[in-house]
Amino acid sequence: MGLFDYKNADGKALYSDAIALTLYSYTPTGQPLPGTGWSPLGASALGYQGKTDAKGTFFGEKDGFTSAEAEVLGKYDAAGKLIGIGVAFRGTGGLGYSDTFGDMKNNLLAAIGPVDYAKNYAKNAFDNLLKSVAAFASAHGIAAKDVLISGHSLGGLGVNSVAELSASDWGGFFKDANYISFASPTQSSTGTNVLNIGYENDPVFRVLDGTTFSTASMGKHDKPHDSTTDNIVNFNENYASTAQNLVPFSIVNPLNWSAHSSLGYADGLNRVIDSKFYNLTSQDSTIIVSNLEASSRGKTWVEDLGRSGEPHTGSTFIIGTDSNDWLKGGAGNDFLEGRAGDDLFRDDGGFNILLGGQGHNTFDLQKPLQNFSFANDGDGTLYVRDAYGGISMTRDIGAIVSKESGSMWSSKEITWTVTGKGLANGAELTQYNHSLNGGALGDTLKATADGDWLFGLGGDDHLFSDKAHVTFVGGAGNDVMNAVGGNNTFLFSGAFGFDSIHGYQGSDKLVFMGVQGAGQGYDYKQHASQSGADTVLKIGDYAVTLIGVGVANLSDSSFVFA
Repeated sequence: MGLFDYKNADGKALYSDAIALTLYSYTPTGQPLPGTGWSPLGASALGYQGKTDAKGTFFGEKDGFTSAEAEVLGKYDAAGKLIGIGVAFRGTGGLGYSDTFGDMKNNLLAAIGPVDYAKNYAKNAFDNLLKSVAAFASAHGIAAKDVLISGHSLGGLGVNSVAELSASDWGGFFKDANYISFASPTQSSTGTNVLNIGYENDPVFRVLDGTTFSTASMGKHDKPHDSTTDNIVNFNENYASTAQNLVPFSIVNPLNWSAHSSLGYADGLNRVIDSKFYNLTSQDSTIIVSNLEASSRGKTWVEDLGRSGEPHTGSTFIIGTDSNDWLKGGAGNDFLEGRAGDDLFRDDGGFNILLGGQGHNTFDLQKPLQNFSFANDGDGTLYVRDAYGGISMTRDIGAIVSKESGSMWSSKEITWTVTGKGLANGAELTQYNHSLNGGALGDTLKATADGDWLFGLGGDDHLFSDKAHVTFVGGAGNDVMNAVGGNNTFLFSGAFGFDSIHGYQGSDKLVFMGVQGAGQGYDYKQHASQSGADTVLKIGDYAVTLIGVGVANLSDSSFVFA
């Protein structure tokens, strides 16, 4: 899975092409797009007779639509063979464009003008151009599935318009084309035929309900649609500001428009695409992506503030920049990624994964160190367990900060360096929980005390314990876990393999963190089956077998999905 999955195709590749074409539509050069395989197709190649300019830009055809602009590009493989076609509609122009007021008029008419004005926008602006593209594609053996139509803002409205008309116009050629729009004010009624990508705090995105202006258009308009991403936040200065958010969220508030720029879309969403968490996301995942100015980073917490949209549910993904960031999770299950820079992390509990990335990164606990226990798997992951049983898996964290009691009613912060032996503060060393760590091959590990951690790591491991409160982390490979004592934790993460558990008891807990296809809200009952005397739990692409345990003996309280 992934945020931009679309028509069972490679969402990353389609997104990358769509954003490249969209950005090109704002700054056309008439030259090939470096490193993409895309190159402009001119009017002569398409056999088109309408108005163009020296850079190959196509202009709107009908009176009232002449401010519209579009680019047509071909995609070529390494041998120079044409393998695809892209159509990109430009959004509302800035002061450097010849007819920005014409674009503004079209935006207004789409909202409150004649019925179906938005639906018919592309036909009125580019009917002949789209006929020429369809004829050119057919003549060169390009099927509709190899055509990508993209655009931002008013250009996104154009994308949805073509999708709406694709079955009835242009010989039906575009019916099976790919449609990816950014910040479109409208949404095609053809369901999932279009992927409408936008930030929920962008006041232009889905400001119209379908193609209709309503009273909701003047306030929060975060109604879910089948075709839209519903919970991506552009965390910028406006979103972060309490003062600015005292003003109602509305398209008529110019402060809110800071989330709308095409460059802001590209910069933020490209980092989401590059995230190590990308495959854990889905179209409606809650994703907070930092787009703070450089001067605000390192002093503003990037977090889910619950502004501008419907309440968020499920796990939260927070993505930083390549400089120093402050990233803060909440009480739920969070995935925080700092990327480059010296980043500071906080979290308020739950089951979390923190990836520091490059730089010297710090995890601020905000509580005394004695409220936590720590385990090191010897392979780069530090596990932090809080007093309520929540677990944070962390990588590339160089320091831990605790808040300890000071004199009188004051408190003081103490920084602990993460070392191979424990957390060090000068000569003081807080040791990690006792653990037994495997290697890349299959290992046999046996707990020696209550509270042990068993890390299988790579290979097919056998983890055994006759103690209590033991944490089993099989790692990759097909692992066998034997538990005699109770109140144990079995932790599975990533591609954990096909594991089996002997001796499972109702007091034990099965925790799945960062398993593709099995996030927060996953219902084990829909994926549990009885196999003889055993229960097989299919979790994402992998499975856990509980030996000698019936499905009826399981309960929701035994499972955590993060």
